[in-house]
Amino acid sequence: MDRSNWADGKLSANTLNYVKSGDGINSLDEIVKSEAVNQKLVYATVTYTNNSDEEIDHMLYLGALLTMTKENGRVQIYVPTEQSGDGYDRITWDGMAKTGEMVYYNVSENYGNGGNYISSIKPDESVQLNMAWIVNENDLENLYLNVTGDGASYEFSENILKNGLVDIRK
Repeated sequence: MDRSNWADGKLSANTLNYVKSGDGINSLDEIVKSEAVNQKLVYATVTYTNNSDEEIDHMLYLGALLTMTKENGRVQIYVPTEQSGDGYDRITWDGMAKTGEMVYYNVSENYGNGGNYISSIKPDESVQLNMAWIVNENDLENLYLNVTGDGASYEFSENILKNGLVDIRK
């Protein structure tokens, strides 16, 4: 992981580039404007409880952040880099902000594809863990946490619709 963004213990600003796409033949992609936004660390403590009668071994956990807005009574997920507007088709940036990916978790088992596993949870037992993400400050007011384990951060899954999201907006 590139730590140059936080060498002094603080996250540096993220440079957002608003890009108008070219056709690749007659025109190239063009940055039409740039702006700096602060990056923030979002830190959550989550407790998983085994409510079944059987022990759960090697439980994969995955906290994914979704960015959502509500307009005209309709809730929708948006992907920050896929936003378009007046004169631009997408946004790129050079910082570490990634709402979908945990950049930190403290409970780890080297099992399967990655280390974000809880080795065992017995019936009626709980495990508390911490997760963190780096996000753009302007997204803080639109963040929801998906702890269902399906990793969905860019679409509503059946699991999310059934079990819901945790509102972590500031």
